[in-house]
Amino acid sequence: MAELRDDTLQGTLEATQRTMRPNSLFYLWFGSNLTVADFALGVLVESYDLTIYYTILALLIANIFGGLLVAFMSHLGPSSGMGQMEISKRSFGSGGGKIFSLLQFMNTIGWLSVNLIISSRALQFILSSRGSYNPTFMGLNLMEVGSLVIVMALIVITIMFGHRSVKSFEKLMSAILGFLFIVLAYSIVVNPTTFISSYTGAFSIISFASIIMLSFSYIMSWGPYAADYSRYLQNSRLSSTKAFIYTFVGTSLASFLVELIGFYVGIDLNLSGIFSNRLFIPLLGGFWVVGSVTLFLGGLAANSLNLYSNLMSIRSLGFKSKKNYIILAIGILTVSLGFIFYNTFSSYFEGFLYVLDYWITPWIGVMIAEFFLVKRQEKFSSSVNWTPILSYLLSIAVSIPFMDTIQYYFGIYIPFYSATSGIDYSYIISFFISIALTYVLETRVSGKIREMAGVREKLRHYEE
Repeated sequence: MAELRDDTLQGTLEATQRTMRPNSLFYLWFGSNLTVADFALGVLVESYDLTIYYTILALLIANIFGGLLVAFMSHLGPSSGMGQMEISKRSFGSGGGKIFSLLQFMNTIGWLSVNLIISSRALQFILSSRGSYNPTFMGLNLMEVGSLVIVMALIVITIMFGHRSVKSFEKLMSAILGFLFIVLAYSIVVNPTTFISSYTGAFSIISFASIIMLSFSYIMSWGPYAADYSRYLQNSRLSSTKAFIYTFVGTSLASFLVELIGFYVGIDLNLSGIFSNRLFIPLLGGFWVVGSVTLFLGGLAANSLNLYSNLMSIRSLGFKSKKNYIILAIGILTVSLGFIFYNTFSSYFEGFLYVLDYWITPWIGVMIAEFFLVKRQEKFSSSVNWTPILSYLLSIAVSIPFMDTIQYYFGIYIPFYSATSGIDYSYIISFFISIALTYVLETRVSGKIREMAGVREKLRHYEE
């Protein structure tokens, strides 16, 4: 069984390992976004009762801008040869970077559990003959537990063979899931229900903005993963450009199309945002199993990336245990979370998506400022680089009054909640402020301090 090499201590990949073709990133990101989470998100969007035109526009805006952020992070992979969290240490220092490695660990665990639940539900629906056979033991639904374990085991086996198996698996999923989602779309076009023809919806700025932020939350959350895969490209300016293009197209295109299909399925069946495997019975008739298989495989496709990047974040934290032991521990933790939230999935999924952005968007903002504006090139620091961390914390602090989701889901009072009408746009505020603060503090403050220190050092040598 091929072992994944430990790049945390090495820092860079050997040139002989960097043999991935740029177009592989398209298949990797396209396959990983033809997923259950996108589809469920599209069904959820239908409950906002926005007009079809404005819903499509909102999904398009969200996926374009979210895809651009993922592409910016992917751009960094070829030049560094390192995983995303290791690159982050160039900005925040080796000590400060571990904070974000821990946050990424929590992020990937969350996504692992989300996709595991949806994929397991699909498998359970198939194995139990549409829910008619559900044996229990000591109060536990054996089909439920068995499905969680089977799905997680398949993902664990894939990851144990390293990044090449992930790349090959995602390419296969691009073809299979692409075909299955075409079947779903075709069934709606050929046999639309009266709900589609009578659907009108209404324009609401609250619904429009909420859909943008919900969809943006999903696609943007791939940002802390991106360089984990683009790092296998050869180091060249052309490779970095191609990494940006293929990542953007693969991510944005798949996410937009699947969310759109989910939205139309929600209208077609008048689901009111309620996601269930039973929707495939009226949608596909005797071929209902095709829909459940689509969700089952989609969960595997997304979680292959989630588990691999989770492993990378743990390595970045400094854990030196054998890879397979770490993967098994992650699998047990994810199955436990899946079991806890299995029957409260809708609220868990929506709340997780909204809260997710709070740490990621300002982190991406700092990274963009550091590598594309400040153009930081220093190697790892043994301590904490306080300038980018200060920019990060200040940007979050400024955006706190606009974190409406915190009040909605956790009941914590936020001063401007009523003023923003329930629209949480704190993500956008923290993103742009983190870019501006990082650039100003790095060039106007830290830069001047370093310059003065250099002058003093030269004077000291001159006096000696």
